[in-house]
Amino acid sequence: MILGLDISTSTVGITVMKEDQELVLSEALRFKKDLSLTARCLLLKEFIKQLKHEFECIFIEEPFSMFSGGRTTAHTMAKLQRFNGMCSFMVAELLNIEPVLIPANKARKTVGIKIKRGTCTKTKVIDFVKEKYPNFQIWYTRYGNPKPGTDDRADSVVIALAGLLLKENDV
Repeated sequence: MILGLDISTSTVGITVMKEDQELVLSEALRFKKDLSLTARCLLLKEFIKQLKHEFECIFIEEPFSMFSGGRTTAHTMAKLQRFNGMCSFMVAELLNIEPVLIPANKARKTVGIKIKRGTCTKTKVIDFVKEKYPNFQIWYTRYGNPKPGTDDRADSVVIALAGLLLKENDV
């Protein structure tokens, strides 16, 4: 089994996938705003402990390390880097497997997602995952948009799938 994680400070997308690329689980763990990063990491730890799978590999989306057009502050990037490191260490210690970090762009390219400039990346990723995995559940808001957490779940699926493909190509 493969564990794929898309870690952000508000939501963690979690995917469990078989070696044959079968999607076993796709969840989003959303955190309350008032929780500390440590408390959030411990909630993720408890969630992963309940999975009861024997994991062979762990793939985690690497956090951004560059500013993206004024949308991200240094404080936000530092917090995300810190939380990603905490979660990566926790998962490594819990499962005794060193996680492999994969940049989002590399993961999307590896699975064949092409994003044209000006296109909504989140929508493209969700559409790709839904097409590849018809059992991928999407719930919508009353305005017809995917509910929060859907993009995190889809990103974790792409990370898990890209990790598998990269692993196969390394052999």
